[in-house]
Amino acid sequence: MTFHIAYRKMTTEKEEGIHIVNESIQEYRILLSDNPAKAEKQLYKLAKKGDLQALEALNTYYEKCVTEAKTPKEASKIRQKALKAALLGARHNSPYWLIWVGEMYRYGVGTDRNERKAFSYYEKAAALGDTDGIVKVGRAYLNGIGVPVDYQKSMHFFESAASQNNPEAMVLIAYQYENGKGVAIDYEKPLEWLARAEQSCRLWLKQELSEADRNYYESLLQDVDDKRKHCESVSCVELIGNESCPMEERKRALLQLTELAHNGNNSRAQVSMGILYEEGKLVEQNDKKALDYYFMAAENGSTGAMNNIGNFYLHGKGTGKDYDKAFAWYKKAADLSGNAAAECSLGMCYQYGYGTAVDYEKARYFYELSVKQGLGLAFYRLGLLYEQGLGVAQDIRMAKQYFGEALDRGYREAAFKL
Repeated sequence: MTFHIAYRKMTTEKEEGIHIVNESIQEYRILLSDNPAKAEKQLYKLAKKGDLQALEALNTYYEKCVTEAKTPKEASKIRQKALKAALLGARHNSPYWLIWVGEMYRYGVGTDRNERKAFSYYEKAAALGDTDGIVKVGRAYLNGIGVPVDYQKSMHFFESAASQNNPEAMVLIAYQYENGKGVAIDYEKPLEWLARAEQSCRLWLKQELSEADRNYYESLLQDVDDKRKHCESVSCVELIGNESCPMEERKRALLQLTELAHNGNNSRAQVSMGILYEEGKLVEQNDKKALDYYFMAAENGSTGAMNNIGNFYLHGKGTGKDYDKAFAWYKKAADLSGNAAAECSLGMCYQYGYGTAVDYEKARYFYELSVKQGLGLAFYRLGLLYEQGLGVAQDIRMAKQYFGEALDRGYREAAFKL
C-alpha cells in the first residue's frame, strides 16, 4: 500500500523568497537512483533550507520505497520519514505542503489519525490565500472534519474560492443548494453554479498543464456533467409531481426525464422513472418496467435502486418472489454505501428470516445503523424488538420512545403504538 495522498500539485506553484528551478528535480532523481542513502540525506538538508524541488524528489522517492517495502513495519517507518519531510515544506509556509501534511494527519499516514491537526494545516494554507486550502477548509466544515459541521461557514469558504475561479468550489456550492445544506433547497441555483464550474474547467484546460492537472480538470468536468444531469432529473421530478402545473409542461418534463434516463444514462433519472412506473404517476402503472429502470440504475451504482430491487424480489413485484435475491440486493446496497433503507431492510430480513437465518442480534445491529441515519422506519422496527423482547430485554418504555422518534420522522404507523 502506497502512502500517496490524493492531492494534486499545480506545476506553477512558486513560494515567496524561494527560487524553484524545475530542471533540478531531474538531477535529484538521478542522484537518488545512483546512491539512494547519500542522496536522501542531501535532499533532506536541501529541503530543510527551503528547496521544494528537493522535497518533491524526496517525497517521490519515499512513495517508491513504500511500494517496495517487504513488511508493514518497514512501510510504516518510511511513511513516518515522509511525514517528517513534508513538515519541512509546511514550516516554509508552502500551501501545497501544508495541505499535504493535513491529508497525512487526516488519513493517519505516518502518524495517528488526527482530524483536528489536519484542519489546522488546511486553515494555514487557506490563510495564505491558497484556493485549494480554502476549499479544504470548506469541506471540513461541510463534513465535520476536525471541526463541528457548519454549513454557513462551508458556504462562505466555497464562495471565497469560487470568486477566485475554483471550479471545485462551484460544484460544492451547487451541492449545498441542491441538498439544502445551510440554505433553502433550490434546484435552479445548482444548475447556474454547475454551468459556471463547466466554464471554469474549460478555461483551465486551455492552459498549459501537467498531466495530473489536466486529468483533474477533465475528471471534474465529467463530475459537473453528471451533477447537472442529476439536478435536471430532480427538477423534472418536481415538475411532474406538481399537479397545479399544466399537463403539457408535466409531459415535457417526463420526456426530458426519459431522455436523461436512457441517452443521458443518469442513475437519478432511472430511479425516478422506476418510481413513476411503480406508482403509476403520469404513466400507466407497470412493475416490470419499474424493475427494468431500477436494474439500469443499479448498474450505475445507485444503492437506492438496489434496495428497491430487493423490495421487488421480497414482494414478487414485476418478478417472482425470491427471498435469497432480496437479501443479496439489500446486502449489496448496505455494503457499498451504508444505504439507510437497505440497512433497515437487512434488519427486517434477519428479524423474519427472509433469505437468511433468523438472528435478532443482527436485526438490532442493522436497525441501529439505519437509526443513526435518521430513518423513521428503522426507529419503528427497533421499537418492535424492544416491545416484543426480541434480541433485547423487553422494555415497553424504550419501545415507546422509539415509536415516538419514528412518528417524529414521518412514519405514521408508529402512532398506533403510542
